[in-house]
Amino acid sequence: MTAVVPDWLELLRRTADAVVAALSGFERWKDRGDRPDQYALDQVADAAALGVLVPAGVGILSEESGFRRGRRSETVIVDPVDGSTNASRRVPHYCISLCVVDGEIPLAGLVRHLVSGEEFTAVASEGAYLDGRPITPSGASGAAEAIVGVSGRPGVDLPAWQVRVLGSAALDLCAVACGRLDAYIDLNANHGVWDYAAGVLICAESGAFVAETSGRELFHLEHGRRLGPMAASTPEYAAVLRNYLTEAPG
Repeated sequence: MTAVVPDWLELLRRTADAVVAALSGFERWKDRGDRPDQYALDQVADAAALGVLVPAGVGILSEESGFRRGRRSETVIVDPVDGSTNASRRVPHYCISLCVVDGEIPLAGLVRHLVSGEEFTAVASEGAYLDGRPITPSGASGAAEAIVGVSGRPGVDLPAWQVRVLGSAALDLCAVACGRLDAYIDLNANHGVWDYAAGVLICAESGAFVAETSGRELFHLEHGRRLGPMAASTPEYAAVLRNYLTEAPG
């Protein structure tokens, strides 16, 4: 008998809906969580996500609650609130990021902006979408007019026209996928897989170039591992950024 393939985007949308509902009346935005890098809002959002994903029988790798084995071979990588520091300060730029993987193979991803409601989605080999409309990157191939999203503190010699440090890797990657940014780069190689998994899949499906800054594999299921995602509108501009990383002091 052929196994039934779940509607992964339907599951991810129900999970995002649960997080939106849990935060709709939330007021303790500045309250801290149990860890120094955690807020109460992260915990509330994580509990809401788990309430949908656990009954679905999938494995779960969450920034907030770690790894939970499921009945199925697939795992959902969860960042309940990517950009939670923004959220805590009421800066309206944060999202939920969800990515289904089978082993280390991404199957589907969803990033929903938790203020505007914009929703980026992708299913492997089926393209990338913003609110149901196909998206593509800008096509920028050089630095002269490129606007780059950055995690970290770039030097003045970063090959870009302008730089944006916006505080949500998932949303920055989706901005590359739809042409709002021309590239995104983590200068400190300090992101957990939950920060970028969905965004990387969405970028790749849009036609953008994606890689890890040191050439390592981006998809994994290790809670403690940190990597440096990067994305660019074209391979040519990615090569320019890689050259910068190679030559930059330190």
